[in-house]
Amino acid sequence: MEQEISPRYKVLYIDDEADNLVVFKSAFRRYYDVITALSAHEALDILRDEKISLIITDQRMPEMTGIDLIKSLPDEPYSIRMVLTGFSDVEAIIEAINSGSVYKYVTKPWDKNDLKVTIDKAIEALEFRNKNKMLLLELKEANEQLEKKVIERTLQIQLQKEEIESQKTLIESEKEKADSLLLNILPFEIAEELKTTGKAKACRFENVTVLFSDFVDFTKISENLVPEQVVDELDYCFQAFDDITEKYGLEKIKTIGDAYMCVGGIPVPDSMGAHNAVLAAIEMQSFLSGLKEANKGNHFLNARIGIHTGPVIAGVVGKKKFAYDIWGDTVNTAARMESNSEGGKINISETTYELIKDSFECAHRGKIEVKGKGEMNMYFAERQLNEFAENGVEQMYRPM
Repeated sequence: MEQEISPRYKVLYIDDEADNLVVFKSAFRRYYDVITALSAHEALDILRDEKISLIITDQRMPEMTGIDLIKSLPDEPYSIRMVLTGFSDVEAIIEAINSGSVYKYVTKPWDKNDLKVTIDKAIEALEFRNKNKMLLLELKEANEQLEKKVIERTLQIQLQKEEIESQKTLIESEKEKADSLLLNILPFEIAEELKTTGKAKACRFENVTVLFSDFVDFTKISENLVPEQVVDELDYCFQAFDDITEKYGLEKIKTIGDAYMCVGGIPVPDSMGAHNAVLAAIEMQSFLSGLKEANKGNHFLNARIGIHTGPVIAGVVGKKKFAYDIWGDTVNTAARMESNSEGGKINISETTYELIKDSFECAHRGKIEVKGKGEMNMYFAERQLNEFAENGVEQMYRPM
């Protein structure tokens, strides 16, 4: 049975269209004490008399926008503010989120179930914030009492013990957050070395497979689209690439604009690095092909992928905004494989081909002139051979 939020939480919904107010109240009055207002000015009148836990406002309203309404409110620590908006308003609202004025924004049209989850999480965040404020006040009062009542030794020791336990819990919580953030930025082995020694030593790896992906004519395409559409499309694709990279045990290095770079064989050497990189590339192209088919040709991102295997130097440089990176001619050659590839295809070097040729069907392209390197043999990796396949990926991917 669906858990209900206590009615003591008052939700104020502001929208200049009366029908929207009716729909909202009908959808959520079972869960919250819903109050509605047809304008920002009416909302301000309500806020003078009512203690509101959550304020949800439409962005586009006459006289005063939702953001302007929220900015006009005093800093109230016991309420949370959200905005309903269209995609064209996102930049202004993100700016408000970054400034701390807005907890979150929801795009229109909203889905009842999704919006309820968002509201519940906002109320949970409010509860957590209020509990923390109360805890801080209690700790402050306890410390003041400790200073005044030194003679009450037993009570003092007990209060100190409680304070120590509280601080210990807080430190452990902050440590978990820091560890989680570090692991989201650096490979596990590098993060552990950095925490232990304060630095990560650069290492040379002899057999690393580098995969570069780049979208064809991305700059030209993006000039004719709304920025939000471009960013959403990139984000959707790169999140899928992240999942594929993790699935095949590769290490994501970075994204630069519309380029995506990952590697196999570091920071832990892996003899199957080249094999897994080609599998990942096939699944990436399969994913993009599926998008095009599902969107009936409206999906506009078409990727070139290039792969090369060789030695690299890997490490962390600088002391701020740590980033694990790799250097060497292997990286440059992998980039050349990508730039000499074609949309929807996977171009691999002869070095990589020799490592995977028994497991994959490849088409020899012959020798191709490469800037700064002369002629190089290149191959299009097309599919995994049936006797080596463990899943249906090779059946999904077809070179463009």
